[in-house]
Amino acid sequence: MKNELYIGLMSGTSIDGIDAALVSFESAQQIAVVDTLFCEFSDDIRKRINHTAQNNSTLFRNQDSELHQSLAPLYANAIEQLILKSGVSREQISGVANHGQTVKHEPNAEPPYSLQLGDGQIIADLTGITTYSQFRQADLLAGGQGAPLMPAFHKAVFNGKGSDNFLHNNTFIVNIGGISNISQLGQSVVGFDTGPGNVLLDQWIERNSGKPYDAEGAWGASGKASSELLEELLKEPYFSSTHPKSTGTDYFNLAWLERAYPKINDIAAADVQATLALLTAKTIANSIKQLNGGLKRTRIYVCGGGAHNKLIMLGLKELIGEQNVAPSDTLGIPADWVEAAGFAWLGYCCEHSIKSNLPSVTGAREHVVLGEKFYPRR
Repeated sequence: MKNELYIGLMSGTSIDGIDAALVSFESAQQIAVVDTLFCEFSDDIRKRINHTAQNNSTLFRNQDSELHQSLAPLYANAIEQLILKSGVSREQISGVANHGQTVKHEPNAEPPYSLQLGDGQIIADLTGITTYSQFRQADLLAGGQGAPLMPAFHKAVFNGKGSDNFLHNNTFIVNIGGISNISQLGQSVVGFDTGPGNVLLDQWIERNSGKPYDAEGAWGASGKASSELLEELLKEPYFSSTHPKSTGTDYFNLAWLERAYPKINDIAAADVQATLALLTAKTIANSIKQLNGGLKRTRIYVCGGGAHNKLIMLGLKELIGEQNVAPSDTLGIPADWVEAAGFAWLGYCCEHSIKSNLPSVTGAREHVVLGEKFYPRR
């Protein structure tokens, strides 16, 4: 059978832009990333998304935010650019799968809901390609958290790769976006959001320096972590709560930081940044320790933007062991493109009615097919 091509789109909690990956599927387990593209958000769009996520009390449906419509052409543009860059004809592409921009995640509400903006029907109409989106809803309806979604993908494409025996539960995929999440691989995959990844780092440097992110963690590396601040932040109940669990930037943000430590402005700004990087590393390591009964023989493969933050990576290497930390590139998918490829996989699974949630991760009552399908109207 001829391989199928899908485009996966991810605009995550870092709110930096759109990752687009063109992925070839021989099967749900045999994939190859063909081409990739990153489309940066404008300052205006980034600020509008950030404002919406932090002022979302009146949002209960995607349609409650005008961004649901206005973001869709940006996703369509990323698709068009990737098609042009790859040289693949539009007719060869089976579908497009878009995560959408999360601005609110309420899995424990009654009824539960989660908002990912970027109207799939508009994307399908603009590109002329079948579009899949709204991947969390079916899991939520089945009693799950609706997130994280990537552990199922990690299980499908990474299990059995690398130098580890994945039948032992000591191997983890660690994704560090705005929010960090982990997948414990093995016979029964477990995964959850560990807490903030880059979100606090990005928001803190933007407040203090006007920069959207701390390139390679250089500013944080110029400071010294505060043990008092770290101790107070680690008291957050989410960190010690049991899984399944998921969170978002609507919870972890500068407002949370100021509530957790009201004297935050008494600490040198670079020292706060250093502490926030250590918080990310520490909460990841603590979560792995909680699952694995310790960090001995633990092996982690890191993906997401945080893989480029040398201060976070240094913290992980000090906590877990330098020889036990590697980028996901060594497993065949570059760190920057794992999530976009993962959503292409979710689109493939939706088209083929493959149940793609993991109840062991989300807490859902059953395995279900994820995603909503939108056909072009022209």
